[in-house]
Amino acid sequence: MRSPHPLLASALALSLALGSLGEAGAAAPSPARPLCGVSACALLEGLPGPKDPIREQRAVAGAFRALDRARDQKAFAAAHARFERVLAPLFAEAARVFHPTGEDAEVDPKRAQRFLSRHVFGRDALLRIGDEAFEPRPELAAALALTACRAGDPDAAIAVGRGVGGADTAALRAFSALLLLEAGRRDEALELLPTLGDEGFLAPWIAAELATDADSRRALHTRAARRVVTPDQQTALREQTRRFDAAPAP
Repeated sequence: MRSPHPLLASALALSLALGSLGEAGAAAPSPARPLCGVSACALLEGLPGPKDPIREQRAVAGAFRALDRARDQKAFAAAHARFERVLAPLFAEAARVFHPTGEDAEVDPKRAQRFLSRHVFGRDALLRIGDEAFEPRPELAAALALTACRAGDPDAAIAVGRGVGGADTAALRAFSALLLLEAGRRDEALELLPTLGDEGFLAPWIAAELATDADSRRALHTRAARRVVTPDQQTALREQTRRFDAAPAP
C-alpha cells in the first residue's frame, strides 16, 4: 500500500484531532493559579473579528454564531463540533481524491482540480495548502483552537496549533506552546520555539518563559510589554513579572 499523498499526511492527523474532543471528554481543569494569571484561552490571538468576511460564509456562519453565544464548556464543545462537521468531510474528500485506494489507483487530475478550485482556491474556500498538507484557513484554525480550549480539551487545542504551518499561524503555535507549558510539558514547548515568529504579544511572552538567561528574558519580556492590548495580556505580563522577580533566570 502506498503512503498518503504528502498534502494529506498532516491534514489527516488534524482531521483525527478534530474528532478527539468528544472522545476525550472534559480534560483536567486548569490549575487554580494559571501560569499566566488568567485562563490561557484568553490569550489566543488570531480569532477573526466581528466584521471578518469568513463569519458570513454560509458553511461556517452558524458555527461562529455558536462560538459567540457560548458561555460554558458544553456550549463551546458544541461550537467546536459544528466547525468539525464542516471541516472533517473536506479532509475525507481530500483523502479520496488525492489518495485513492488500491495498489494501482492513480490521482484523477480532473477530480483533483475540481477539489482545489472549490475548496482551496475558490472564493468561499475553507482550506489552504500548508507547508506539508491541506489545513484549515488560519481564521478557522483559531476558532477550532479556542473552542477546544474553552471546552476543556487543551490537547485538542494543542493539536490544532501543531497541525498548521506558515508565518500567519505562528500565533497558534505560540498558543500551543502556552498550553504545553501550563501542562508541564516544557520540552515540547521548546520544540515549537523556532516556529513562533515575533508578531503579537504571546510569542515574546512565551519566548521569555523559555529563555535560559536573564538578559534574554528581560528583553523578551519588555518586547511583550510593548504589545499589550487587552486586560488579560496585562494580567499575564504582571504574573510573568512577579514570577521572574521571585525566581530570576539562572
